[in-house]
Formats: sequence, C-alpha cells, structure tokens
Amino acid sequence: MTLFSRTSSRVAGALLTGAVLCGTAACTTSGDHTAASGNINAAPVAAVQKAVDKGAKLNSVSYQLSGRVPGQGTVDGKVSFSMRPRAIDMRMKASGGKEEGEFSVRVVGDAVYLGGGGKATAALGGKHWIKFAMKDKGADALGGMQQQADQDPAAQASLLPQSDDVKKVGEETVDGVRTSHYAGVVEVADLLNKRGAKSALDAERRKKVIEQYQQLGVSKLTLDIWIGPDDRTVKFRERAQAAQGPLDVSIRFFDVNKPVRVQAPPASDTVDLEQKLKEAGKRLG
Repeated sequence: MTLFSRTSSRVAGALLTGAVLCGTAACTTSGDHTAASGNINAAPVAAVQKAVDKGAKLNSVSYQLSGRVPGQGTVDGKVSFSMRPRAIDMRMKASGGKEEGEFSVRVVGDAVYLGGGGKATAALGGKHWIKFAMKDKGADALGGMQQQADQDPAAQASLLPQSDDVKKVGEETVDGVRTSHYAGVVEVADLLNKRGAKSALDAERRKKVIEQYQQLGVSKLTLDIWIGPDDRTVKFRERAQAAQGPLDVSIRFFDVNKPVRVQAPPASDTVDLEQKLKEAGKRLG
C-alpha cells in the first residue's frame, strides 16, 4: 500500500493542481479595476470578464485535458467536475515523468478514491482502489490530496483580467466553434497586492489559488482563453515555469451544466485507508 499511496497521491495531487484547478478556471472571476480605469486594454479585459462572469453561474462541466505538468511529464485525460453535489471523475494517463501509467481519481462527497495500474494493484493485494476521506489525517498522509481537491478551481480565471497586457490575439476556430482568442501574462508575486472590483469571489479564495502557484514555484503565468458564441469559454490554457519543470496545460470544455454522476468503486475492490491506519495503530499499541 505504501508504494501505491506515494505514487498515486503525487500524480493525482499534481493533476488536481494543474488540471482540475485550471480545468474549470473559466467558471468565475474576481473582477478587475483595469477596464473601469480607462486603460487601453479595457475592451479585451471587458470581453474576458464578461465570459468568466457568465461562467460563474456554472455548476458542472466536463473537459479534455492535455499538456505537461511539473514533475509528471506529459498528461492526457478527461475530467468531469460538479460543485454541488461535489463530485469529480478524473481519468488520466501520464508518461515521460517520474510517474507513468494510467491513473483515476473519483471524488464522491468527502471520499476520495485513487486507482492505479498493475504495480498499484499488486501493492494493494489485488485490489484496484484506495479510499480516504478528504477531512481526515489520512488525506494529509497522501501528499496533501485534501488541500488540492478542496481548492476552488474556478478562481484561476480571475487572474487573467489582472494582467497588465490583456490583448485580443485574433479569431480562431476551436473544435468547430468560431472563437475570439485573448491572452495575458501575470506576475504571481504582484497578484496579492492587486485589488479587484466587488465580486462574489472573496479575497480568501483568490489568495488561496495564488498561493498554490507560489508553492509550485511559479513566478509568471501566461494565460489564454478562447471565447465562443454567447460568451461561452471553449478553451483555456496556462503556461509557466515551475520549480519541477514546465507547466503547459490546455483544456477544451464540453457538457456544460450537465449532471455529473460519479459512482464509488465496489467496496470489495477498495482498500480503506482509514481502516488500515486504525489497524496499524492497534498493532503498534
């Protein structure tokens, strides 16, 4: 179980940071004073703001993800995410990094299920899943999965309007949809000192997502957003140099506001970490 927990938690934690957290990034915004101040970038900022404000009403979304995650190499997969009720179904494949293979993450309420490949199954005595609660100490033992899964993925979009050089790159077709492409660069260290306009996104949530980037060793972020008809975000991309290597993740959205149903793996095929820790504690007295 030790091998599986180390491997899966590092991969899943990185994926939740670099994938889920930016995968639904276009779902909300903190607002920004740039457009209101009459800055030359007012029109692009307003367009981006309008898209993310509309996205703030989304409760669920699915997306395809591909790119590079620091320390994990190339990743590719699909994610379905729901805020209420909280549910995540993530299926990823990683290659070229420290951890390779196919990995799955399911979040059902407060329970997190991690699934891995052949080595993980062998470490679990033939079972395919390990379970723990995001609120218990077992989550902390698994590389901070609780912290990663509990973050607000939507908060990332609030960073793009904070860029001093938001611009419209051009018109592009993405997955058959005609879109307007906007981009900007933000200095992570400056974000905490910038104040946005009044918004549903409180300061604590915004601070939390900025601190995640700081923990990854990211100092500068390049953010791109592709906006289609009805101000709908079709694609989102983030690029940065992190402490463990490059971060370059692209997300293509689909199935907006459709129900996300995630089924817990069979108990007979799952190792319950909390139960194992209790058993170990009893053996150790």
